[in-house]
Amino acid sequence: MSDSDTSPLPFGWTEHDDRWLIHAETHARPVPPVAGPATIRRVAFMSADRGRDLALLQRQMAELAKISNRDPGAARQLEFARDGHTVIWEMHNEFATLTWKSTLGETHIWPEGIGLELHRGMALVSATRIDVVDDDSIDAARLAQMAENSLCHSAIYAGQARIATDFVPDADRFVSFVVAARRCGAQRRGVIVRRLLEIETYRCFVLLGLPVARQVGGGVQGYEQNLAAIMSAIGEGSTPAAHQTSLEALHILSVEVGQTVEATSFRFAATQAYGQIIAERLARLGETPIGESTTIQRYLDNRVQPALATCRAMEKRLRELGTKVQRSIELLDATITVSIQTQNQEVLDTILSTAQSQYRLQETVEGLSIIAISYYALGILGYFAEGLHGLLPVDKPVLLTILAPVVILVVFFGIRRLRRIHK
Repeated sequence: MSDSDTSPLPFGWTEHDDRWLIHAETHARPVPPVAGPATIRRVAFMSADRGRDLALLQRQMAELAKISNRDPGAARQLEFARDGHTVIWEMHNEFATLTWKSTLGETHIWPEGIGLELHRGMALVSATRIDVVDDDSIDAARLAQMAENSLCHSAIYAGQARIATDFVPDADRFVSFVVAARRCGAQRRGVIVRRLLEIETYRCFVLLGLPVARQVGGGVQGYEQNLAAIMSAIGEGSTPAAHQTSLEALHILSVEVGQTVEATSFRFAATQAYGQIIAERLARLGETPIGESTTIQRYLDNRVQPALATCRAMEKRLRELGTKVQRSIELLDATITVSIQTQNQEVLDTILSTAQSQYRLQETVEGLSIIAISYYALGILGYFAEGLHGLLPVDKPVLLTILAPVVILVVFFGIRRLRRIHK
């Protein structure tokens, strides 16, 4: 919608930046009708550089489609016509699809001018071909060309249409479907084609998680064995050096597990999301098997569900392994902390014992100091008594005997006072 098609908002209101994108998403991915016999092809390409090539492709496709009155950067779905082909380009989170409709039996597989060359450098994941025939049933010759062991042949919409596929790529690398829908209108045919295209596209993308799960499985097993070995070493070794070595090993293991989780989390999450989409689309078909053939839903359930279970199990193993490693680190940290505290307590006890010994030694020295100081003080007083021999009323020995207790007490209290002052 152009700016000229809208009137200004009253009262000075402002619109949310994404308001029109929300409206566009509501009307996104309309179902193009299929009026008569036709061949619909779709190719799906995965981004090669985390979506940057998709942003460039989006602008290029918008220019090719000559989209007007719209922001090319916001065009996630483009529909245009080229040389008799109805073309639909769609951009998703990690891939883009290009779908084109042509006449039934057209021999020119890769038409020019619809943007196929713009997807150069991206990885082709899915290629789907759907032949819509104006019949009530699928010709036996077509069914005979399909692989018997994987043939899916069913009726849908209460028998109004029939579909068949074997999920085997043909010589042009397309997985082919046949739809016989004479009794369906153009809109209903378009819905059937849309759902089959989505089923095949998401089938390929959901199974991308399986090689990843298998690839990391050996590494996860190695991580688990490494963790068991570290925990065994922790139980056997009780020295600080051994604990420190185990802690370093746990930190290295934690980094490796974290890197693996980071590298696989998006793929596993996308696998589960794509699996839900497939289940919804298959359920809406309402298939009934024809003859001894199976339905597309049953066939894919037997292949997709085990892949989904494998991815869920691997994701759970990684998550639980990360939790175990973190708990082991916390346990070892606590053990090391307790060990350090014990060592510190032993050091403090040694310091306390040494201090007590020093205190007792100091008290002993102080006692000896009192005796020595008193001895020398009495010696000095004895010299004074000899000098004052004629002036004193008592003799020197008697005087010293009288003064000795006094001198000892004075020295004792003097030393105690000095000790209190220095404390």
